[in-house]
Amino acid sequence: MIAAAGTMITAAGAVITRGTGPETEVAVVHRPRYADWSLPKGKPRPAESLPACAVREVAEETGLTVRLGAPLDSARYQLDGRDKRVDYWRADVVAGEPFRPSDEVDELGWWPVADAALRLSYPHDRFLVGQLAEVPDTVPLVIVRHAKAMDRSTWTKSDLARPIVALGRRQAQLLVPLLRAYGVERLISSPAIRCVSTLQPYAAERHLEIIQVPELTEERGSDDPAGVAAVITELAGRVVERRMPAALCGHRPVLPHVLAALDVPERPLRTAELIVAHLSPAAKDEPDRSYISAVETHRVNP
Repeated sequence: MIAAAGTMITAAGAVITRGTGPETEVAVVHRPRYADWSLPKGKPRPAESLPACAVREVAEETGLTVRLGAPLDSARYQLDGRDKRVDYWRADVVAGEPFRPSDEVDELGWWPVADAALRLSYPHDRFLVGQLAEVPDTVPLVIVRHAKAMDRSTWTKSDLARPIVALGRRQAQLLVPLLRAYGVERLISSPAIRCVSTLQPYAAERHLEIIQVPELTEERGSDDPAGVAAVITELAGRVVERRMPAALCGHRPVLPHVLAALDVPERPLRTAELIVAHLSPAAKDEPDRSYISAVETHRVNP
């Protein structure tokens, strides 16, 4: 298929760091086709979210498995007469294999931040490396609205048992690489089947328990913002203190209370849409308190 002339090209990449303070280094790749040094990036596959694309491209180009942190600025430029936008995230290495040169990338380097900010081939890459100093180290808390469920009007049993439909099952599968991109290690859900089922494919892949919290059900949570806030405040504190990325799945009427507890502006979420709240410690002497340093929204597209 040939894209229309006005269609924007999208891609995703990451600024991968290791070390801390003045010892921080950035991963850079050399592409023999262009004879350049750049940040790893690439274009998404069909139905692939941009965060999942960024993590996959990093793995393909460098052999590194990364967890995305806070988003950085997007790079925008012209390519063959078309607009191109590349979304970037700060990223941490969680695993890796020995680098294997390929026709696309023949060298992987780790450069000090100051060197990378000067030596990378493109201005937008140099700018992104310089932006690292302005973007704090964060831990993601992912808020998910459950996948598409059977209509209430056609379901005669308990609403807690109302299941997701075929579209919802596809959405739940597509959430797996998206949650994986943020390194989610803890799963919290309303006990409703439609919420638990939304997280189940990821739980199965990662061998994680889904912690079911009654306060998050539609019946209880809709009219109890204080109860929801207590759950979310405790969860956010644990996420930051333990540096353990988490995902929570809930219902449309309850999610505004969840967002309010995080001090995130309310916004409607469609089925299988999610908000990523990037949490940072409020202060060094208060490791269990947090503040939001960045927020982003994504939705899978079956």
